[in-house]
Amino acid sequence: HTQAVMPLRGKILNCEEHTTAKALSNQEISDLVTAIGTGAGEKFHYDGLRYGKIILLMDADSDGCHISTLLLDF
Repeated sequence: HTQAVMPLRGKILNCEEHTTAKALSNQEISDLVTAIGTGAGEKFHYDGLRYGKIILLMDADSDGCHISTLLLDF
């Protein structure tokens, strides 16, 4: 019953290489966490989840592939 579209501005931070605090200081990551509604790290609560599915849609080029990988890693 609830749908949303969230555009991203370029590649997001590689969360694999950073602490949760560093990742959340990134605006794109912070916006994603807010949109999903669960919080992150120690403040993660599954009860806040706003969506049953999250669909990633990127360009079919190497940058789009890289962005998909970064989002899945996050």
